[in-house]
Amino acid sequence: MSVPTSDSDRHELYRVLNLRNKLEDGQAYLEEVRVMSRPPSGSFPPGTRSRIIRIRLTVNDYVICLAHQYVSATGADITGPDPKWISIDDVVFKQSNSPR
Repeated sequence: MSVPTSDSDRHELYRVLNLRNKLEDGQAYLEEVRVMSRPPSGSFPPGTRSRIIRIRLTVNDYVICLAHQYVSATGADITGPDPKWISIDDVVFKQSNSPR
């Protein structure tokens, strides 16, 4: 079942699920799914890339989140992950135009 949710609701779920700390502690990992071919618009440093990532739980490789992120040319985070959908059990909390 999918449930369209607002950006703020998905960010709150991301916070409540403690995904940032799970990534830092190795309980979750991210995998780059796609890097956009054009540089992002706006005032980003030269070489900034826009990418889509999956966040997976380490224990079972469960995909818990699909997110957008900006990274520098060296791969350092410029922004934290912006969750587009979060999956909890059989419920997907998603951006209304998210493909999944």
